[in-house]
Amino acid sequence: MRLLRLIALFCAPILLCAAGAAQESKTHELPLRTLTTVHEAHDIPLEQAAREYPVRLRGVVTYYDPYVDPRHAALFVHDSTGSIFIGLPSRPILTLPAGTLVEVVGTTGTGDYAPLILHGKVKIIGKSNLPQNAPRPTMAELISGSQDGQWVEIEGMVHSVHLEPTNITLELATTGGPISATAPSESGQDYDSLVDAIVQIRGNAVPVFNSSRQMVGARVLFPSVHELKVVQPAPSDPYATPAIPASDLLRFSPGVILRHRAHIQGRVTLHWPGRMLCIQEATDGLCMQSPKLDQVRTGQMVDVVGFPAISDFKATFENASFRVTEGTATPTAANVTIQQAFLGDHDRELVQIEGELIGRDRAAGDLTLIIRSGGFLFSAILPKDSGGAGLLPWKDGSIVRITGVCSVRMDPKTTGQGSGSVQPGSVDILLRSLDDVVVLHAPSWWTTRNAVAVLSTVGLSALVAFAWVVVLRRRVEQQTLAIRRSEERLRHLSQHDVLTGLPNRFLLNDRLDMALKRTGRFDFNLGLLMVDLDGFKEVNDTLGHQAGDQVLCEVANRISRTVRQTDTVARLGGDEFIVLLPDLRQASEAETIAAKIVAAIAEPIDVGSATVPVSASVGVCTSPEQGGDAEKLLQCVDSAMYGAKACGKNTYQVYRAKTGKSPATSG
Repeated sequence: MRLLRLIALFCAPILLCAAGAAQESKTHELPLRTLTTVHEAHDIPLEQAAREYPVRLRGVVTYYDPYVDPRHAALFVHDSTGSIFIGLPSRPILTLPAGTLVEVVGTTGTGDYAPLILHGKVKIIGKSNLPQNAPRPTMAELISGSQDGQWVEIEGMVHSVHLEPTNITLELATTGGPISATAPSESGQDYDSLVDAIVQIRGNAVPVFNSSRQMVGARVLFPSVHELKVVQPAPSDPYATPAIPASDLLRFSPGVILRHRAHIQGRVTLHWPGRMLCIQEATDGLCMQSPKLDQVRTGQMVDVVGFPAISDFKATFENASFRVTEGTATPTAANVTIQQAFLGDHDRELVQIEGELIGRDRAAGDLTLIIRSGGFLFSAILPKDSGGAGLLPWKDGSIVRITGVCSVRMDPKTTGQGSGSVQPGSVDILLRSLDDVVVLHAPSWWTTRNAVAVLSTVGLSALVAFAWVVVLRRRVEQQTLAIRRSEERLRHLSQHDVLTGLPNRFLLNDRLDMALKRTGRFDFNLGLLMVDLDGFKEVNDTLGHQAGDQVLCEVANRISRTVRQTDTVARLGGDEFIVLLPDLRQASEAETIAAKIVAAIAEPIDVGSATVPVSASVGVCTSPEQGGDAEKLLQCVDSAMYGAKACGKNTYQVYRAKTGKSPATSG
């Protein structure tokens, strides 16, 4: 008894460890638990979301749009724990207005940035209300990703409206920076009236991400214009506000954070349709990006409205719009030196500068001329769609007069140092047309450089003539070699099967005739096998002809590996193959090879994800036992092959002249 107690005490820890291990193994085998809240499905590590936890939850639809993402429809659902994105098929289009109470079934997934619900199925429960509480996060919180997918509220001034066939996007300026808000477009809505209005929008915060799943920005998806509240409407007519001098833009204004559109007037000095508009006031010039394609002539008076913004060296307008007013006069260009232009006092003004044309920047998208003047280099730029893409009439070295709008860029190294004033760094002249470049003096053609070029050309002519003779001779040799290779390829194609690369019937007949002659001369035996696959039509019917072709190629390889290098494996067509066995010492060797072929083909063949069972029926005949006529041998071996099929397939049959068909020898 005492010994038994000692044994029990010794074995108890071992049994407990074994039971614990079994329990742990059983725990790992348990199915994943079902997640029932948004918080459980969204706020989990990505590696956990990738395990595809089942999800079943109830919530309120806050956003549904089948068009915003070409990959799938976008659905956001909110419950008491938060909001989450649900990927749905783009079709069919569901009726899911914001505020619909739904039940969602799906699985977790990693998404493009954060966990979401995939393979979603939605069941409508009834009607409800959108969440009343919408926190107003800062821009720093939005771009940190902490608000991913959540129901939030943003406030800002609408700077522009982009209307697409199925969606509308508002570009907002907020106290934390710019952000865009997108919603499904609705017919009959006057979205343009929102420009310059201060609005509050409730929607779902979503990330802007790159291919590495990194967040690079944020935006908001809101269900409709009904979730947009106008806090301060825009002026009904922005052109009705009093015009101000361009020099007053971005001046000190206590308490102003978001600036409304301003109105200025001036005379057009440059217009690149869809890109840029420059105007000249009495005392100042202004250039701005303008998406309008309306044609406007230089010298016309225009009213311009836009949002004041920081440019490279001077204040500008964002999202500018303009209209032509009465009055046209040719603007006068100020004659300045490049040194005066570099001071920055003539920035955005129409100027004339003389200099030497030294080249062209061919890496630039637009026509960009490099001009040298007074020891300085500057660029003259003209859009390529304004005639600057073709051959240019000016030669390098020409003395030219350039007329255009002076555009000064700041020096990033010195700007912000010292007193904080902007320091000029470089100058570009923006051209209106090719006529803005006038040649004052063209360079002489007979220069030292051109003289050297002429002498070099004459000297090279003899070398070129000699080299051309050598080249022509080599080309003749190459063409002759190419013709020879082409003839060899055509000969090969005429004698071989295109699919398997095996000899075809024509090449087989030649080799069979030669083998029969050797058999009669040297007293050797010759064997002829006909191989026909069993049930090959079913492979084509079930898996397709492409799979059938793979099976034929594999069978050809197996037969070729089974026979000798001196033997010939040919494909007659379909699933029939002929094996020519010359120079056999004994006729029985043909039966041995036939048995090996039957066994080699009988191994299943993998075609993609399917495994195809294959077998073959083989007919065997020999010479001189069956005579020395090639046509007769082919008839005999064909008859033997059908005898093998009649005996149950997956075997071989030897043709016997006296008794017809002998019993098959199993492969």
